[in-house]
Amino acid sequence: MSGRSGNRALVLAAHGSARGGPANAQIRRLAQAVRARRVFDEVAVAFHLGEPGFAGVLDELSSESAIVVPVMTSAGHFTRTVLPAALAGNRCWGTLPVAVASPVGTHTGIPALVARRIGELLKVHRLERSDTAVLLVGHGTRRHPASRHSTLALADALRARGAADQVASGFLDDDPGVAEAYGSLTRSAVLVIPFLIGGGDHTLELEPGRGLLPVEPERSVTVDRPVGAAPELVDLIVDLGRRHAPSPAMVRRRASARRASPGTVHLVGAGPGDPKLITVRGLERLRRADVVVHDRLSGPELLAEVRPQVELVDVGKGPGLAPLAQEEINRLMVERARRGLDVVRLKGGDPFVFGRGSEEMAACRAAGVPCEVIPGISSAIAGPAAAGIPVTARGVARAFAVVTARHAGGETDPAPYAAIDTLVLLMGRGGLARFAERLIAAGRHPDTPAACIQSATTPAQRVTVATLATIAAAAERDGLESPVVTVIGEVAAQAAAGDGFAPWLELVALGA
Repeated sequence: MSGRSGNRALVLAAHGSARGGPANAQIRRLAQAVRARRVFDEVAVAFHLGEPGFAGVLDELSSESAIVVPVMTSAGHFTRTVLPAALAGNRCWGTLPVAVASPVGTHTGIPALVARRIGELLKVHRLERSDTAVLLVGHGTRRHPASRHSTLALADALRARGAADQVASGFLDDDPGVAEAYGSLTRSAVLVIPFLIGGGDHTLELEPGRGLLPVEPERSVTVDRPVGAAPELVDLIVDLGRRHAPSPAMVRRRASARRASPGTVHLVGAGPGDPKLITVRGLERLRRADVVVHDRLSGPELLAEVRPQVELVDVGKGPGLAPLAQEEINRLMVERARRGLDVVRLKGGDPFVFGRGSEEMAACRAAGVPCEVIPGISSAIAGPAAAGIPVTARGVARAFAVVTARHAGGETDPAPYAAIDTLVLLMGRGGLARFAERLIAAGRHPDTPAACIQSATTPAQRVTVATLATIAAAAERDGLESPVVTVIGEVAAQAAAGDGFAPWLELVALGA
């Protein structure tokens, strides 16, 4: 995986279905095929019915311009009115250069594509062109007559090409209807071509005896796949995207406006260690960032995802390490954002779990800089899980608390947490002996099971299991080094059964 510069995005806009299903799945397959061509830096989908919708898709893009291709068969009311009005609901509308292409169904390559398909069907089904009729089925709508024009134009083009002896047009929601158009044909073989994108239930309804067409023993009726399922449609979509790019002047205005407005600071949780455990949105923000401010728990695999020209700032906080004070980190993020740059503050685990993310968000708010928080998987949960330890378990642990061995005022007093079933201690490797001693003094039994997990979810993960009284010495004996998550409670005993629970798990020792 590698970062890209992200200059142009292509959006496939389709009607879709609120239930998802075949129609929406077909658009996603087309988008995946377009991505494979590597012509555009981003390829997204958007639906009138379904998610994501038209009114938010542009705001999710990281590119400097976008081309919207209506993956629809007609240039009627929907593409001329509904789609543009919905796109205008994006926050970036008016600042992001956007060009809307003509619908794919009106592309000049459609007649040749359909004519070739008819030729293939004639050959496969051993039909004579002179005794074969084609029924072209469009959707249409009686409320907007223009929606039928592309279907009628395609039928005219097929007649002119001599694609079949007869060519008729019928509509699902307009006149003439499908049954009426079918009744006008007189040839013994009929090829039904759904001039639709997704098809879905409509294609099933075209099968003889399923609702729209009768069963006639003396006539051969073949219902083809929807035109939208043709692999060649990808070529037409790419061509429309190339030919309808926003003008250079629009792109220059966008760049100028971006420099004049502040960027956004994104507080991104990198997860517990394994780079694959970052969230999808977190990875998206990382790949589009101009500046990445990261700590020592952000692995090199994630940093490899950024674009080549990105500024990387290592603030490397850790035991005995603090290249930049927190106030300096805050100033750095605000200053870069004020230049109009997108800043990702990449933090191990979750930004708001002992990560000082709240201070960074407050600094952004005070400076008038937009700030987005993208939660991450905290090692407080993932660390124990990776060692086979549940933090809660029926009949064993009904509650858990996450604490740190030290805070700004000094050592954490464990007494208020002594009676909680499970304690998860973060950033406590150096003060583990003192914490355990004070917890026992507060009433926790010395034989309470305890476990330390080093570098959870990574290939360097190691697990030491002991008791509360012996866990500090056992971790020292096994050479465990930060970052370490410590679990104290009956559930910690389950780590003994965790060997092989995860591919990175190595159970180092069982202490007494």
